[in-house]
Amino acid sequence: METAKRIGTENEQARTARQKKLILLGILVLILILVMVSLAIMEFNKRDLKKLVFSNPPEKTFIKTKTVPARVTQSDTEMIYVNALKGPIKEIFVKEGETVDKGQQLFSYEGSALKAELGQAEINKQLAETSAQQLKEQITSLETDLLEAESTTTPVTSDPTNTTVTNLTGVGDSDTIAEQSILSLNAELNSVKADSRAAELKVEKYMLEAEKLKAELDSLIVSSNTAGVIVNLNKNVGQGFQAKENQPLAIMEIAANGPFKIEGTLTEAEKAKITQGQPITVTSNVVANKKWNGKITEVSDYPTYKAPVKKEKDSQNEPVPSYSFKASLDSQKGLYPGYSTSLDVVVESKQFLAVPKTSIIGIGKSTYVMAQKKGILHKQKVETGQRQGEWVAILKGLKGKDKVGVNPSWTVHIGTHLNLN
Repeated sequence: METAKRIGTENEQARTARQKKLILLGILVLILILVMVSLAIMEFNKRDLKKLVFSNPPEKTFIKTKTVPARVTQSDTEMIYVNALKGPIKEIFVKEGETVDKGQQLFSYEGSALKAELGQAEINKQLAETSAQQLKEQITSLETDLLEAESTTTPVTSDPTNTTVTNLTGVGDSDTIAEQSILSLNAELNSVKADSRAAELKVEKYMLEAEKLKAELDSLIVSSNTAGVIVNLNKNVGQGFQAKENQPLAIMEIAANGPFKIEGTLTEAEKAKITQGQPITVTSNVVANKKWNGKITEVSDYPTYKAPVKKEKDSQNEPVPSYSFKASLDSQKGLYPGYSTSLDVVVESKQFLAVPKTSIIGIGKSTYVMAQKKGILHKQKVETGQRQGEWVAILKGLKGKDKVGVNPSWTVHIGTHLNLN
């Protein structure tokens, strides 16, 4: 009996201890709930205290770009050809990769035939000059003889009152002989003067021939018309090489030291959007984290054609047209000929009203902003366009005078009266 009473007492004490623990746990849970509710209320009140900022949507420029591949090239090149008429190559003065100045000698021809022709022309010129000098001396001698003959001749005067008959064997005969001598000297002098003029013309002719041949001999040494770098030196052309007539053959190419260019090709669709003068931004995989600015300088109107990449069976694939283009750079630092690049070409630039992307609220397929009208908050449906950084273009739904919420909050409801202060 006492044992049963003792067991009952122990069970009651155990139940009392469990009840105390449950009560204590319940109190702790209630305190935790009260703390969490208090914190939520405080946070809610803080959010309510945040000011809802409004602003007029500004106008911003939104641009659309088209990316096309291209390559860096030299600005200009000079192609040097072998002239078959000048004979064999005598010597080449430059090497591939060498930098040359404008006017620097590149190579020379032998020109043995031209040298022989120039020698003969010089001899002909000297002979003509000797002949011309002799004729000049002869003219001087004849003019002296003529003056002496004229000075010894008695002048004949006409006097109607003089009835004296002149003796045929007297003075009259002497004067007649002198006059005949003068006539003969004049005729000879005129003939020698004509020969002298002909000799002078020969001198001029051979002099011009000699000058022409000298110029041709000078042209046997070919010089650069531009400053640059020797590229694509033809290794098949060397000393003693003789080119064939009517067969142009390049011996070397000179890449100019001018600013680099960007060159590439466009498809039909790209050509329709890209024209001369459009600004570009250039990037290259070779040079990371760097951009260059420039503009399109030339777009060809004449296409080149290439075969399609894949030809399907039982179909007639037309050749694909492409249009070449060129662009210039404001700065070329870090770029070198041959680098592959990507060009972002500005194909469209327009002004739109814009709002921060934080102003946009998306509900289903529709887009809204919070707008303030007469102190009341409204939900304004808008049509958005291109995004650019932190801004979104508004195509429809807003005007410049509208006030748009920059930081709309879920704690502020549509129709709420706003404290505009």
